[in-house]
Amino acid sequence: MGKILIVAEKPAAGQDIARVVGAGEKHNGYMEGEHYVVTWAVGHLIGLKQPQEHDEKYKKWSLANLPISFELSDSLKILPQTRYQYKVIRDLIHRDDIDMLINAGDAGREGYLIQEWIYRMAECRLPKKVLWASSLTKAGIQAAMDNLKENDHPEFQGMLREAEARAEADYILGFNYSPLLTLTRAYRQTLSYGRCQTPLLQLVYLRDKAIQEFKAEPYWTVEVTYTKGFKGILIGEDEIGQKFFQRNAAEAVLGKSSGAGTVLAYERNGKKEKAPLLYNLARLQQYMGRRYCFSPDKTLEIAQALYEKHKILSYPRTDSQYLSMDVYDEIAEHLKSCHFGEFATAIDRIDFANLQSDKSYFNDLKVTDHHALIPTINADMEMTYASLVEDEKRVFDAVVLSLIAIFYPAYEYDAVKIIVDIDGNRFKSAGTTIRRLGYRQLFKNATDRKKDELQILPDLLEGDCLAVASTSILDKRTEPPNKYNDETIVKVMEKYGIGTSATRADIIKKLQNPQRQFVVREKGKYSVTELGKEYIKIVPEELKMPELTQQFEANLKKVNAGDLSKEDFLDSLLEDITSNIKKLMSESFPDEKRIGYVAAKQRESTEYLGICPKCGAEVKAGQYGAYCTGKCGMYLGKIRGKILTGEQVSALLRGQKIYVAGLKKKEGLGTYSAYFIPEGIEEYSYTTVEGEQKQGWRFKFSMEFKTRKKR
Repeated sequence: MGKILIVAEKPAAGQDIARVVGAGEKHNGYMEGEHYVVTWAVGHLIGLKQPQEHDEKYKKWSLANLPISFELSDSLKILPQTRYQYKVIRDLIHRDDIDMLINAGDAGREGYLIQEWIYRMAECRLPKKVLWASSLTKAGIQAAMDNLKENDHPEFQGMLREAEARAEADYILGFNYSPLLTLTRAYRQTLSYGRCQTPLLQLVYLRDKAIQEFKAEPYWTVEVTYTKGFKGILIGEDEIGQKFFQRNAAEAVLGKSSGAGTVLAYERNGKKEKAPLLYNLARLQQYMGRRYCFSPDKTLEIAQALYEKHKILSYPRTDSQYLSMDVYDEIAEHLKSCHFGEFATAIDRIDFANLQSDKSYFNDLKVTDHHALIPTINADMEMTYASLVEDEKRVFDAVVLSLIAIFYPAYEYDAVKIIVDIDGNRFKSAGTTIRRLGYRQLFKNATDRKKDELQILPDLLEGDCLAVASTSILDKRTEPPNKYNDETIVKVMEKYGIGTSATRADIIKKLQNPQRQFVVREKGKYSVTELGKEYIKIVPEELKMPELTQQFEANLKKVNAGDLSKEDFLDSLLEDITSNIKKLMSESFPDEKRIGYVAAKQRESTEYLGICPKCGAEVKAGQYGAYCTGKCGMYLGKIRGKILTGEQVSALLRGQKIYVAGLKKKEGLGTYSAYFIPEGIEEYSYTTVEGEQKQGWRFKFSMEFKTRKKR
């Protein structure tokens, strides 16, 4: 009998699996044992070709070449930066002594796609199974090895259809809308369209616009304080606090609200509140953003480290807030792994002899690709926890406490409501009386509630008389909506189906790319930049509506379920793209309205550097160096890794010697400084993007090296 090849997604995961299956012999890119060979990818090894890799005509963007679309079978390519590891996997797949393959990639849509594309390119014909591990502990990997899944199961085939449809669709969208927007809406600037980024940018822009346009208005409310020590607020027919936008109207009510009132209604309702559902990644990101001002990508990065590096957290990129029944069978072991420090006292209150599999938390039907976030079963948990940095502990603490909480009693309280009539006006009082803290005793903010609900209200009966101690008018102002913060930006992305748990943090991060910053994050709050405003204004409404992502994801789910073929999904998408291409090409969009026009004109007016020594035209500063605005083609670009400043170029044009520091050495190690001495210009030949040979001109200068005098 031959050996079994296991392919993990990353080296760390591969090495963890190798230890469990006894593959201890190290080789270049893989490990081997008596029965198993374990290798790994390094993320993506296979990608999709750029349009110009299909046809040279796509090197230069042209509206005539749109729409762009290629068959997937002709589009896969081996990524050059990871070619070496692909060759390792391919050679192992075709080794004579390998009889079977286990896909041990990240358990999810994208992880499964990464693996399948590797096998397809490598022409793998081995029988395959899938290892679906919820944690990288020895116990977690062994449990997954004991329960390998069949690769041809409909669950995986549907997931593959969905993943490929997503990849091809985003490819089609990007390679059509990016050139389309650039050629019809930009001025000397390249634009990039993102299916998820652009709608999210629109949401941030609209929120900022609403805040900017908001005009605060003063209003007044009327409040009474009873002699029994509690307060009431004037309400309307809907039992909502009544607002007066004229102070004299509030004063008129105030004059009638003295003396005493009659209790119209008294309600005391006993309520129970069970512990919240367990964390998935989105809920964890929201909590850490609200509590500690962690950005979504910081929370994900920490959770990933707790999973991969420290091995004390289950798979983090999960959308589920439930646990499966097979996890219930071992849940006591998960809790006992955390029996140390402050956790020990909390865990000691759990009655392990009578643990219940509450369907509110343990439900096989509600577990998606992965179960909710929980601590792993790990004998070294206490020692590992002690080695964590403070922020890692904060994330782990939140997950552990959320698990402990589901085995605690419910929070029990009485919700009391009193409505009193005072001279024909109704006043409402609300309060909460805690009867049992239950699970809330685990949290420092256990009694956090609105201030008006914290007051203690007396026992009363309908018809009772209440004496009024005082009345007052409260001065207030309407408030604008809040900026999106680390909590609410994840919430709104969930609402509109923008991204997944695995991708949302990266989508937000890309909008903050310093090279093209559309969104800025300051003190945990997100605002659109001037460039972002300029960009979103030129994008047609149909390409930036947040609802687009909802429909896109809904169609992907149909592809997964087999209710919509991948071909029909992509054909429909291409029809929409073709329609939008015609629409945008037919619309007149003058230069002054295009993105980049104002900035370009400002550069043109401020970046004059001198006169070209070849043709006498103006020389100006460009993005990648100085250039002649005439037809001679004179250019001065990067020299030994250095772009000269405008002042330096101006000096050269005047025939002056300049001093330049930070020049890279030819051998690539270190830098040096030198004087540049202008000697006129020289001719050179170059090849255009289209392959045409042309002549150009550039500065010619000699170098003079600065030397130190010997002492």
